[in-house]
Amino acid sequence: MTNEVLLEVRNLKKYFPIKEGLFGKKEGKQVKAVDDVSFQVYKGETLGIVGESGCGKSTTGRSIIRLLEPTNGEVYFQGKNIAMLNKEKMRLLRKDLQIIFQDPFASLNPRLKVGEIIEEPLINFSLYDKQVRRKKVLKLMDQVGLTASQIDRYPHEFSGGQRQRIGIARALATDPKLIVADEPVSALDVSIQSQVLNLLKDLQKELGLTYMFISHDLSVVKHFCDRIGVMYLGKMVEISDKQSLYNDPLHPYAKALLSALPVPNPLKKRERIILQGDVPSPSNPPAGCSFHTRCNECMEVCKSVTPKLQEFSDGRLVACHLYNKELSEKIS
Repeated sequence: MTNEVLLEVRNLKKYFPIKEGLFGKKEGKQVKAVDDVSFQVYKGETLGIVGESGCGKSTTGRSIIRLLEPTNGEVYFQGKNIAMLNKEKMRLLRKDLQIIFQDPFASLNPRLKVGEIIEEPLINFSLYDKQVRRKKVLKLMDQVGLTASQIDRYPHEFSGGQRQRIGIARALATDPKLIVADEPVSALDVSIQSQVLNLLKDLQKELGLTYMFISHDLSVVKHFCDRIGVMYLGKMVEISDKQSLYNDPLHPYAKALLSALPVPNPLKKRERIILQGDVPSPSNPPAGCSFHTRCNECMEVCKSVTPKLQEFSDGRLVACHLYNKELSEKIS
């Protein structure tokens, strides 16, 4: 990992209009799936994004590479604001921005052979001639643990873990600089998960890749990521290196999440933080801090003022009024 910023996201928003009524008319209401999210990804690192289902993790990843068009905000990749690029320029840039999808069963075309699936991005970007592409495909298959004899098989002939390896090979075909891994192991058996994660780690060292790793599994994120961003209801509430986050989480939501992790020592008990109530609707989020309705450390200011993501200590960012010196004397 270096100090060079490869990707910078500023105030990213993605709202989905709600259609109501008999003819699906838009009533002005919106689901705020991603609401004013900002963070940086450094070259060569793995940034993990965690949170409950529905918090906006996958929507953030897809909005960054514009599989979903952002409602607002800026996305700088290698210093260029890609949110402003037209469709053709964005299409060409996708050589450097690739995604590994969550479901290896649904993300592969069942009518194409494995070799054709991996070769497709090379054809799309007019890279190499047919003979060179064939060699490239065979090399990619070898890198992800598939054999040359499998090149003419169809996806249904492979297991879940093998299909995900095909998806990884396809993502690597254009030699990308950043890969968004959208819960790449959540659909796999636990025994296969570790194999795929180790493969991704080995490929990162070998090819100098940068990952944005989206997951709801805190144990996987701890093993795989360098820094971690915690999301809640479309907002980023804490960003920290993994050691600091797991040893001393700052935001009350991060504390509650990590308190649910099992402790390997049977003699050591961890105090479990039970959150009250349900996650508010993203179409009607609460005023002020989005977490204040479930927070056991809620103050009066939390109900009306939205906390900003600000630096707490070296490299650690948190969006919580408990750490705002102007509003609270809690932190000395």
